[in-house]
Amino acid sequence: MKNIAIINGLNLTVYAEKPFAGGINSLERVLNYAENLPETKDIVLLGRETLSSRPNIRVVSDKITTGGELLSAIIKISEGYDNIFYFYGDCPFLDSGITRKMYKDHTKYFAEYTFADGYPYGITPEIIKTDILPNLVKLLGENKEEAWKSFFFDIIKKDINAFDIETVIAPQDLRLLRVSLSADTKRNFMLVQRVAEKRASDADAISKILQENGDLLRTLPAYIAIQIVEGCPQLCSYCPYSLNLDGAAGKRGEMSIETLSAIIHKVKDFSDDAVIDLSLWGEPAFHSGIDEVISLISKIPGFRVVIETSGIGWKEGIFEKIKLETEKSPTWIVSLDAVEESTYQIIRGSGFKEALKNTEKLFELFKGNVYVQAVRMKENEEELEKFYRNWKKITDNIIIQKYDNFCGVLPDRKVTDLSPLKRFPCWHLKRDLYVRTDGSVPLCREDISGKHILGNIINEPVKDIWERGGEYYRQHLSANYPEMCLKCDEYYTYNF
Repeated sequence: MKNIAIINGLNLTVYAEKPFAGGINSLERVLNYAENLPETKDIVLLGRETLSSRPNIRVVSDKITTGGELLSAIIKISEGYDNIFYFYGDCPFLDSGITRKMYKDHTKYFAEYTFADGYPYGITPEIIKTDILPNLVKLLGENKEEAWKSFFFDIIKKDINAFDIETVIAPQDLRLLRVSLSADTKRNFMLVQRVAEKRASDADAISKILQENGDLLRTLPAYIAIQIVEGCPQLCSYCPYSLNLDGAAGKRGEMSIETLSAIIHKVKDFSDDAVIDLSLWGEPAFHSGIDEVISLISKIPGFRVVIETSGIGWKEGIFEKIKLETEKSPTWIVSLDAVEESTYQIIRGSGFKEALKNTEKLFELFKGNVYVQAVRMKENEEELEKFYRNWKKITDNIIIQKYDNFCGVLPDRKVTDLSPLKRFPCWHLKRDLYVRTDGSVPLCREDISGKHILGNIINEPVKDIWERGGEYYRQHLSANYPEMCLKCDEYYTYNF
């Protein structure tokens, strides 16, 4: 066999070239791994010319941005070779032993695509038979999206039965941990450092470390939900915040843009990248400078904006203005909850037609970045299938969210219990941060009354507040749950 190794180094961050655990950096570890791949005659590194000076590694610095451009470059580079070992330059724990097992199965069973399943991301490569590349071009079509890490698998699964695929299964399925062992963000680099400091030598050792040291997995906040507005246009039946509004909808107050900007930059300095949700306990449409707020955050590298909205209260022309002013499109989630207006009124109140009209406008302006959502509960259970089918004709971006009684504050309207048989530490304590209009940081979204305030992000370091939340997370690791947590079944839900 005549194979080629293609290392994707197109979008490496500074963390890929940062040494750790008293040794070399992630990229150098990846290059060492590449030099020992079976029957490999050539190693190509996609990326800038300065990434490597090794004489046996060919650097291709062509301009490659989209998925289509990436596939075209790989076809050109791999011409004359039988198989491609494909992996990324920021994965320092690529395992040679598992790779040899994968390659043995790949050749023995005449596979066209071989991958490993159940391991944390960054442990194994993909192996692609070059003969299938023309078929992948057809499946990909005219792709203008930025190339992504699950690129090959996402193309193949469009017609998965058309390919001969082999899979190496991990002894322990660690997908639930959602671990990424890649030096691409500050958060993941911190985890890579922690794992390396445990002197992990191979995939089995790494898997054991991740399973037995849950405290290592809580690194930096990745999802920041901020209450930029107090108040909503509706008093939704499943929102506990409505209980504090004295039976009246409407705006109560807002966070100033200056305060929000200061908070955002403090988070940036601490966490480097994050998803910023602007919809905590309030309708973002009510903010007097919502277009400026979204524009501000969209300009910060590594930050994504999420807006959960009722679709009500938006000023005429505001969506067009946001579209014009933002560098990166925000993600919109419109809470509709029903198909019939009568059901909508029971759950949310008035405004059904306005919500639908604004949803249509969002789909028109922000294609691919708009989701429709329904909270599954007894009141709308009979309509959910119709809700799904109706919206499926328009979009694949449909969210059916579980009902949350907020630790017993609201009546139990759940249709079914989705909680795992065995409880595990809360995802939200592990990776989320919640901020009120006054800067106070409650333990989580469930802490409506503010019984567990971790600090104030306006006048305290984010690090101190985050570490206080870690105390509760460590209690969860020991199966010791505070009273509020005992009543909560949101621990297994995950935000971005």
